[in-house]
Amino acid sequence: MNEKNSLATKETFALAVQNHKKNNFKVAENLYKKVLKTNPNHFKSIYLLGSLLIQTKNFIVAIKLLNRAILMQPKHAATYNNLGAAFKELGEHEKSITYFQKAIEIQPNYAEAHNNFGMVFEELGELQKAVNCYQQAIQINPNYVEAHNNLGIVFEEFGQSLKAISCYKKAIQINPNYSDAYWNLHSFASDIDEALTILKKLYANDNKFIRAKIMIGTLQGFKGNFTDFDILMASPESNHPYARSAKWVFSLPKLPKIFFNRWDFFDAVIALTDKSRFFYEFGVWNGISFQYLINIFKKGFGFDTFTGLPEDWHHERAGTYSSFGSVPKIAGGEFIVGKFEDTLPKFFSQKRPLASLINFDADLYSSTLCALNYSNKIIDEKSILIFDEFLTNKYWENDEYKALNEFCDNFSISYDVLAVSFYSKQ
Repeated sequence: MNEKNSLATKETFALAVQNHKKNNFKVAENLYKKVLKTNPNHFKSIYLLGSLLIQTKNFIVAIKLLNRAILMQPKHAATYNNLGAAFKELGEHEKSITYFQKAIEIQPNYAEAHNNFGMVFEELGELQKAVNCYQQAIQINPNYVEAHNNLGIVFEEFGQSLKAISCYKKAIQINPNYSDAYWNLHSFASDIDEALTILKKLYANDNKFIRAKIMIGTLQGFKGNFTDFDILMASPESNHPYARSAKWVFSLPKLPKIFFNRWDFFDAVIALTDKSRFFYEFGVWNGISFQYLINIFKKGFGFDTFTGLPEDWHHERAGTYSSFGSVPKIAGGEFIVGKFEDTLPKFFSQKRPLASLINFDADLYSSTLCALNYSNKIIDEKSILIFDEFLTNKYWENDEYKALNEFCDNFSISYDVLAVSFYSKQ
């Protein structure tokens, strides 16, 4: 390459990086490709183009480029980290773990790789391992805002509210404009006014955070002021899953009580139940909610394949939420392992105790409907049903919501909605 071409390549590459940083992805992509047309072995363009394509969700091409980069520089930790990120997005967790481990082996103090490693463990339900990874990332970089936020999410999943709140507040202290931490922090609001205060701060900082805008209008509606919500419903944002969920809630004959996280929701619902009865849970996964509920009811039945979703669920692949066949060991819990269509006919062929509470967390329409149909024998007017993925998902009307309403139509059953949590989708 002559000196003139070399200078042009440097200028083109610098312009590509500049546009990449500004999230002008298409412009940057074309500029990286222009560099590679002149110099096919330009390592930084290969690596950065692969990284960019992960951001634009073109994972297959990204993986090809990053593998090419590894052949050129086998000790480049960031390439392994990005390959791990690509496979994580594809749901190929074993491969992503391998690449994150390699990145950390090459560069032990690579905070981003530790954080990404934690995100894989979180998706796999191995929450203590996720905590360890996030804490390691924070130890390396105490101002790593994403790691503080992610650690808060796991503590929230564990029900460790004070630790979760501390993490979200630390993230906001580091970056007062960090929207995700405000959003997560609002889930610990004690009432609507406190939630509104947090969400309004979020939206003032980031007016592109549509969920916050919708929830502000929704919470004002819960207080009797529908001005903002009505404006929202007359806009294109009315088709957002949060807006559709709020519209359904406001269409109910009686407005349910609103809660902002799973644990406050559980506590309020449990207070309404007959504790002398059993509880049932369809979709146990790592057993966290089962453990929480059995502390109250002492005896419960849990149903799960423990190998993940039996079929694809929209963007989630079959096998997601697997505990790899590991069945929780929880005192008072009896677990029935297998697909519902295989295990429920035998289980319900015997007379079973009426349900105080049933937690439906099977996600899929088909699995939820199957569980409901067999549960008909243990449901009466005192039974309370919780649905854990009922609303705010993109396709929520085709999942547990559809299964419940179809079940009620088939058995001529009516229901009252007692409580709702938009944040935890319950």
